Amino acid sequence: MQNHSNIISTMKKSIIIAACAMVLASCCNQYPYSHELTVNAKDALVKTQQGTLCGYIEDGIYTFKGIKYAKAERFMAPEDPDSWEGVQTALYYGNQCCQAPRFTWKDDAEAFLYQWDDGVQSDDCQYLNVWTKGINDNKKRPVMVWLHGGGYAMGASSELPFYDGANLAKKDVVLVSINHRLNVLGFMDISDYGEKYKYSGSCGVLDMIKALEWVNKNIAGFGGDPNNVTIFGQSGGGGKVNILLDAPKAKGLFNKGIIESGSMINFQDKNVAREMGNAVVKKLGLTAETIDQIQTIPYEQLLAAATDAIVEANPTNIFYRLYGAGMWFGPQVDGEVIPFQPTDPRVAEISKGIPTIIGCNHSEGSMLESVYKNADIRLALGDTKAYLYVFAKPSPHMDGTFGTNHCTEMPYVFNNIYLGRFMVGNDKSCYKLADFMSDVWVSFAKDGNPNVKGFKWEEYNPETKPMVIFNDKTTTAHKGDQVFEDMKNLKREQWVYRQPMY
Repeated sequence: MQNHSNIISTMKKSIIIAACAMVLASCCNQYPYSHELTVNAKDALVKTQQGTLCGYIEDGIYTFKGIKYAKAERFMAPEDPDSWEGVQTALYYGNQCCQAPRFTWKDDAEAFLYQWDDGVQSDDCQYLNVWTKGINDNKKRPVMVWLHGGGYAMGASSELPFYDGANLAKKDVVLVSINHRLNVLGFMDISDYGEKYKYSGSCGVLDMIKALEWVNKNIAGFGGDPNNVTIFGQSGGGGKVNILLDAPKAKGLFNKGIIESGSMINFQDKNVAREMGNAVVKKLGLTAETIDQIQTIPYEQLLAAATDAIVEANPTNIFYRLYGAGMWFGPQVDGEVIPFQPTDPRVAEISKGIPTIIGCNHSEGSMLESVYKNADIRLALGDTKAYLYVFAKPSPHMDGTFGTNHCTEMPYVFNNIYLGRFMVGNDKSCYKLADFMSDVWVSFAKDGNPNVKGFKWEEYNPETKPMVIFNDKTTTAHKGDQVFEDMKNLKREQWVYRQPMY
C-alpha cells in the first residue's frame, strides 16, 4: 500500500497532467468537455413567419437545424411551408433529396478523404440550417448562404463534416445552408403534360429561390441583415451561384456571390430537356391520361427509367450508367426562371453590380480557362467587380497524390480544419491558412471588399489577369506566370488514387 505522501504526490501529478491536457485540447478545439452546450426550452427561441423555433447553443453559437422553408408536391413549384402553434424544435438536419446510391463509397480511399453522410433521403427535402452569434438582438450581421456541391444530382447541406457553420458564425456572420430538390426531382422537364407541371424542369432552382425568400423574411430574428446576403458554393454549388445570378426571381435577394470550382457558363436548352423528360415518361409506361401517377412512383423506379432513357440516348457514355441519370439533368434556359444563358448580355439587367469571387484549385487546371471566361463575362456586365483565386496548399494524405484536388479548399473556407482533417491534414499551417481564408471570405461578405489586414486582393482585369494564390505564403500571380503553366501541364495520371467525379 502506498503511503500518504506518495498518494498525494501521485494525485498532484495526475491533476497537473489532466489540466495540461485539457488546456492543450481546448486550445486545439478538440477536447469534447471544453464545450459549453445548452439545450432547453427558453434560451434559443426565434419567432419566424410560420411559428416559433427552438434551437440550441454551443460555445456561444445559436444553432438551428432542419428548418422547413418550403413545401412542394413532386414536379411542382414550391410553396410557403405550413405554420404551427407553440414551439417547434430545430435541433437536427432535415431530409436531403433522394439521389442515386453513392458509387464512390466503393472507393475506400475516397470514402476516407470525404467522410460523407448520406442522411435521410426524401422527396420532402426543403430544409435549411442557421448558425449565428446572436438572436433577437436587432444586429445586422452579414448573411452567408451555402449551396452544396454534387453537380445538380447529389449532395446535401450536411453531407460533409466541414459544412458545419459554427466557426464562420464566430466571425460574426449568420451562416445558412440549404437542401433542395436535385436530379430528376429538381430538373426533369415534363411540362408537355399539363400546366401543373409547368415548372418541373426548374423545381431545384425555385427551391433555392424560395430558401432565399425565407432568409429575406426571417433572418433578422437570427441576428442577420436581409439586405446583406452573400451566396457561395463549390462545384455544383458554384454552378448554382451562376444560376441565381441569372434568375430574375432571385434579384434583390442577395448582393454578392462566391463561385468555388464551379464556373458553369452554359445551361441546357429547354427543347432538349423536354424531349428527355418525355422519353422518361415513356419508359415509365405513362401517358397524358396517366401522368399524375408519376407523383407516387417510387424514386428508385423513377431513377431507373431515367437512367435507361439517358443511356439509350448516350450509349457510349458509361458515366450515366455508373452515376445515375441524375448527372444529366440540370438547369435549363426556360425563358422565365432562367431567361438567358450566362453569356447573354441581357443578364446585366438581372445581376449588374453584384461583386463575385471566382476560383478553382491548383489540381483543377482544366477549370482555369472557365474561371477566366466567367470573370470576363461578369466584367462585361458593367460595374461588377470580380476577384480570382487559385487554392494551392496540397493535402499530405495518400502519399501526397490527392494534392489540391476538388473540394480541398472548403475546410479552409469554413475554418473547419479539424472537421476536414481526413482530407487536408491537421498541422498548424492548415489552421493558420484556414483562419486567414475564412477572414477573407467573411470580409467580402460584409461589404464586398475581400481585403483584410496585411492583404490586398487586386481586382480582376482582362489585361494582366491578376489571381490570388492561396498557400502557406499567399501571393498574387498574373497572366503568363509559371503557376498557370504548372496547372495546365499537370497530368491526371500523376495521381495514384481515383479522382472524385464532382
